[in-house]
Amino acid sequence: MQAEDVKNREGTHVDPGNASRWRDQVLPLISRQYLIAILIVLSIAVGAAKPVFWGSGNISNVLFQASFVGLAACGMTLLIAGGLLDLSVGGVIAVSSIAVATALPYGTVGSAIGLALLIGAVLGLVNGLLVTFVRIPPFIATLGTLYLFLGLAFIWTGGKVIGLSSKNYRALTTGDILGVPTPFVVLVIVAVLSYLLLWRTYFGRTVRAFGSNERAASLAGLPVKRAKVLVFVFAGISFALAGAFMAGRLASAEGNMAMGFEMDVIAAVVVGGTALRGGRGTLLGTVVGALLFAVLANALNLLGVASYWQYVLTGAVLIAAIAVGARRASAAEVRGAG
Repeated sequence: MQAEDVKNREGTHVDPGNASRWRDQVLPLISRQYLIAILIVLSIAVGAAKPVFWGSGNISNVLFQASFVGLAACGMTLLIAGGLLDLSVGGVIAVSSIAVATALPYGTVGSAIGLALLIGAVLGLVNGLLVTFVRIPPFIATLGTLYLFLGLAFIWTGGKVIGLSSKNYRALTTGDILGVPTPFVVLVIVAVLSYLLLWRTYFGRTVRAFGSNERAASLAGLPVKRAKVLVFVFAGISFALAGAFMAGRLASAEGNMAMGFEMDVIAAVVVGGTALRGGRGTLLGTVVGALLFAVLANALNLLGVASYWQYVLTGAVLIAAIAVGARRASAAEVRGAG
């Protein structure tokens, strides 16, 4: 049998070169996007066990939940790609959402959302300045500002819930576009813009450079300090946008509306494949990670799993995903070294 002409079982001919190209190009793609396969398998399994999963109302609910986490996770992806972290997500969401609820009776829907995004940018700027110029480690700085922002939120509301009665605002934030929830459409747009920002701009190249090696990036003349501050500002805006949609969904805003939300956001980013050590980030993985956790939470609720077991299973999925990602990264480094 000649090397270039192998006959298969049906009598047709297969070019070994094509098979080799398929292995070299398609299999690595499948390997990189293994999370999508897991999401599909999980959805099919849950749908088989509980057909109500595929109901339009339930699917819409899953997309809503994924949107809130995904919007905030877009900003977190850029931060983690830069070797940074922001734990003040819940505080930023609370303050920006309360701003929306407070401003709506006196202005338009657009002005209320604009105010929320402005507040998110300012709070992100505070975090960026503390980390970049005061030189407080991101974990400590943003943990401190989390409590600071939450305190401001509780002072603003007096510890009460502020209702959100604007029908136009609720229609915008809880409506749909061609059957797809508006927040999820916005998530797709923000994810694409975040991808372009991270991988197609000088700013994104700078973020990835100092995420890999900050000293080398500085010696190369890259504007590391400015990029650090700006990436925190961008993250603050994405957190505020998530808060604006969350307030519309809940029809209210309060200080503890997003307590612990930062863990969901970080989990979606890390499970999606963005390395905690910095240097790279995947926005597709972030969106899929947000969807995976939303489907998992929804499935556990449909199956009647107790809430405390939901924490256990969600934590196990996170640990397993991080372990798989670490092994794949190590294998990639070994192949690269070889």
